[in-house]
Amino acid sequence: MHSRTYVENVKHVEGKAMAIVPAEFVQPQAFVPKVPLYELDALWFQVGGTICNLWCTHCFISCSPKNHTFGFMPRALVRRYLEESIRYGVKEYYFTGGEPFMNRDMIAILQDTLALGPASVLSNGLLISPQLAQTLRGLSHQSSYTLELRISLDGFDAATNDPIRGKGTFQRAMNGIKHLVQAGFLPIITCMQSWPEHEHERVLSGFQESLKKIEYTRPRLKIMPQLRIGREAERERRYTPAEWVTPEMMEGYD
Repeated sequence: MHSRTYVENVKHVEGKAMAIVPAEFVQPQAFVPKVPLYELDALWFQVGGTICNLWCTHCFISCSPKNHTFGFMPRALVRRYLEESIRYGVKEYYFTGGEPFMNRDMIAILQDTLALGPASVLSNGLLISPQLAQTLRGLSHQSSYTLELRISLDGFDAATNDPIRGKGTFQRAMNGIKHLVQAGFLPIITCMQSWPEHEHERVLSGFQESLKKIEYTRPRLKIMPQLRIGREAERERRYTPAEWVTPEMMEGYD
């Protein structure tokens, strides 16, 4: 899809301007480079579309239960692109949303994918029950490729996480993580850095202690930078013009 079309579609979500990229920065020639595709290392599927069971205040594509700008990707469509990916030598596959596990085809999609290569699912963890965790474990055991789960948290306790992700989400996400750990997974816990740099060690220690309480003794943490687009631009601030890459900066770039 043309990037400008995506911007126009998203910027009126939820009854107000929620552009992925502020209109003043939209430059079609800069957004649609004409580069031939000979090979591709990783392929991402937005299987959840913009539909999510949460309404996070920092979501860079403004996903929510009411945002149906993009719907769920059906298994048949994903399978078509999986078959095409073989030609380009894709080595790994990623699934995101919205919330991927809201897509009823997600298990079948993973089954198709794990026949071709390793898969990673980016989830908020709320829908991961003991039964789903065991189903995912079964898929992993049946494949010669790895299945990774990334679970999003934005704080090491309810006081720091829930103002961003919603009331009660910390405990529900921790339950999902616990179910994955009990099923034998080592999920990657991803978090947007919303704290100042001088508090970094304190926050990391907080995550480690919280995760140890659910018997995740050697947790894998991935700290992500803020993306000041979508709702995050409204929550705190937008990027300034000085922070954007311009066409002039790309001149002579190989």
